[in-house]
Amino acid sequence: MVKTVKTCFNHTNYKIYIGKNILEKIDFYHKSLFQNRPKLITYDKNLYQTSTFNILLKQFGNKTKTIPIKSGEESKSIKSLEKLYNNLLSAGIDRDSVIYALGGGVIGDLVGFAAATILRGVDYVQIPTTLLSQIDSSVGGKTAINNQYGKNLIGSFYQPKLVIIDIDTLSSLSQRQMKTGYAEMVKYAIINDLNFFKWLEKNGRHVLNKEDKCLEKSIHQCISSKVNIVSKDEKDKNERALLNLGHTFAHAFEKNSNYSNMTHGEAVSVGLLLASKLSNKLKYCDLEDTIRIEEHLGQLQLPTKIQNLFPKNIRANDIIASMKLDKKNYGNIIRFILIKGIGKAFICDKVKEKDLKEFLIENGAI
Repeated sequence: MVKTVKTCFNHTNYKIYIGKNILEKIDFYHKSLFQNRPKLITYDKNLYQTSTFNILLKQFGNKTKTIPIKSGEESKSIKSLEKLYNNLLSAGIDRDSVIYALGGGVIGDLVGFAAATILRGVDYVQIPTTLLSQIDSSVGGKTAINNQYGKNLIGSFYQPKLVIIDIDTLSSLSQRQMKTGYAEMVKYAIINDLNFFKWLEKNGRHVLNKEDKCLEKSIHQCISSKVNIVSKDEKDKNERALLNLGHTFAHAFEKNSNYSNMTHGEAVSVGLLLASKLSNKLKYCDLEDTIRIEEHLGQLQLPTKIQNLFPKNIRANDIIASMKLDKKNYGNIIRFILIKGIGKAFICDKVKEKDLKEFLIENGAI
């Protein structure tokens, strides 16, 4: 059975479809929107000639223009963006065209930004193929690339016209990539849904084992939560910042690793626990909440320590320097998303730098 989430944002509304093998019926879900319009498929080159790629191409016809993109964070760059612009223009894109982004979060972020800016904006559709992109980056309209100063610092808010989430695309995903997405799933529960956290404690292994009903339920839960938050704050001025729980730490870790040796979800997993530990240290939440989060992540073998990400050590000063470039910051104050308990996240701008440095050293930095 296909689940549907309807968005209602300031400037656009669209539908998100979640189900198994729905790519084989994609025409049913988008025919009224895009019938007879030229289509361009951009895709993670690792998906070339996979069943997912072939199913989509079969639906659109073998003469559909396709553009491969290299996977990995290095593709979220000015250089890759320019290459994509050139490929889209040489393929004959016009303002009536529809771009399909087939792949994980990197593809969705890059292609979404290209769609927002080429010809001053063309329609695009998200077809996320990783758990992380299905529950997070494909929904909400954040598009971006990285630069030398940090992650996602150049981008645009630009909503897709449709999101198609086919859980069958996860069948070949590695356990490492499943866990990368699962860390974001835990994030949603910690933000505002204690009952969902309890459900994950019982069913997390079923999600990681790709059991259909658990996947559909958990993906639908995460997307519904995100849509609810984004609908109140589409341009990330206030409440939407809650979705960055754990990410102030995570983005700093990724920047200092030069976006290698760790996945985004692995960095988020450590970031979630550090956010809860910092909350406890500042007396916002009880130790029991921190222990519970740590136990859940640990039981599913997600990383929980800075040393899991940086075996050769990382300097607290380097982490803080990267945090100072975080997009949530105002007036040179590092803003954190902290918790008053599982399901009770809030924005905090009262963490002093000297206390932060001490905290990072206590938790494995040097």
